[in-house]
Amino acid sequence: MNSENKKVIKEIMHNKELERNLPAYAGAYTDAVYGFSMIHFVLDYYTLKEVENDTCGISNDNTLDYVMNEIHTLLFEIILSQHMEKDYSDAVGKIDDIRNLLIQKMMLLTAYTDGMQLYEYILNRVEYGITKEEYKVEESSLAARVFRYLFNDNDKMVINSKIQMVTAQLPIRMTKNRFYDYLTDTLNIYNGSEASALNDFIERLRTTALLDKPKGYGEEYPEIAGFIHTLDEVDFKNLDLEGFKALMEQFAITTQHITELVSNYMRVMELVNDFYSMILTLPYENCEVDFSNTCTTMLKGIHDAFVSGGEIPDYVDDGFIRIEGVQEKLGEDIIQYESVLPDIMDVHKDIIGGIMLDKRLNGLALTSKLLSGSLFVDLNHDVEESRIADSDYILKKRDELVKELSDFFECHTKEMNRAVMASLFASMPVLFNSQDEIKEYIEYSLGHCGNSSELMACAKILDDLMAEE
Repeated sequence: MNSENKKVIKEIMHNKELERNLPAYAGAYTDAVYGFSMIHFVLDYYTLKEVENDTCGISNDNTLDYVMNEIHTLLFEIILSQHMEKDYSDAVGKIDDIRNLLIQKMMLLTAYTDGMQLYEYILNRVEYGITKEEYKVEESSLAARVFRYLFNDNDKMVINSKIQMVTAQLPIRMTKNRFYDYLTDTLNIYNGSEASALNDFIERLRTTALLDKPKGYGEEYPEIAGFIHTLDEVDFKNLDLEGFKALMEQFAITTQHITELVSNYMRVMELVNDFYSMILTLPYENCEVDFSNTCTTMLKGIHDAFVSGGEIPDYVDDGFIRIEGVQEKLGEDIIQYESVLPDIMDVHKDIIGGIMLDKRLNGLALTSKLLSGSLFVDLNHDVEESRIADSDYILKKRDELVKELSDFFECHTKEMNRAVMASLFASMPVLFNSQDEIKEYIEYSLGHCGNSSELMACAKILDDLMAEE
């Protein structure tokens, strides 16, 4: 950031010459966001074209094909055409609709992933009983090794992360009431916090347990939905070796398919977020002409390659040399502009409205979300009005969640219920009060496995987990 822009921010913080400095701040911030987003868009657009060349389509997914065609059209209309649009409100509406569509599809794929993980938990634990293979386990030795693994690092966050991963794989040997006690202790952590934070956490638990299935679940992506339905019907207690092998083969194929879809949805969403930021700042940008022309030329080359089905021209690669290092510099500037934006919008809202700068700064606030790295962040999330989660509020939410879980447990098998509890347990913050308590939990869980197949499965998974370090 140059000295002039640093001076502008400093003077705004000291309430000096606001009618001059606020527009200057907005202008510099806008140019940085537009330039950063444009470079990032070029990089993502280029990558997606390479993916398309390598896979003959982006996972052959109709939604992604539709989204990419919409992006090609919008890009031509508002950036590449000689008769560029001057009113970008329609473009903002279109890119917002595209983004919401991607969010809906990603929620669906995430739910399918959660469903597959629950069945993976079950399949792992019946494997040795079906295949009759042996995995040598000595309970006390395994418990000691797991305990050492948890505490061989001094970083508290790393330790907590390890505890969550391990408890997700240890046998669940507790009553439903004991599990609900853990759940209550977890929710009570939010006492005194904003109610929205508690509600967001509860919603994550509900989706993890598939209590709240998104639109299209069980219908869209029929090859995935069909296999999950097959798993729903399996009698795992009476599954034979041939049936197990067939399930595991299809499980691997389905998992790979979901992984490819999720990867490409993330790539396309990153592109959409970049484009969204560009559109929000385009009416106000005043970037250096040479830089803007270089990026526009590169975009035209990639766009034409997409539309024609051909290769990316060599001059696009040459353009990367000319813009090398610019993205990093602009990113550093954006961090500084962004850090003061909330205070500026709060303290100076009357002046901002008076000089008609509110729409522009609101747009920049949106770009801070779009460029945050949280690809699927909800831009229109309604936060509960500064309500604080007190004991009564938490108890009400806890009772609602327990009722849903109780209903779920009533109509599902013991294997599925344990899988759900393990998955939820892994999502909860660490609730152990001491290392001794953790040690006792590990030893008790391993010592109370339902059968040797489950113990061997847990041992193999934990050994693999510890070996990765």
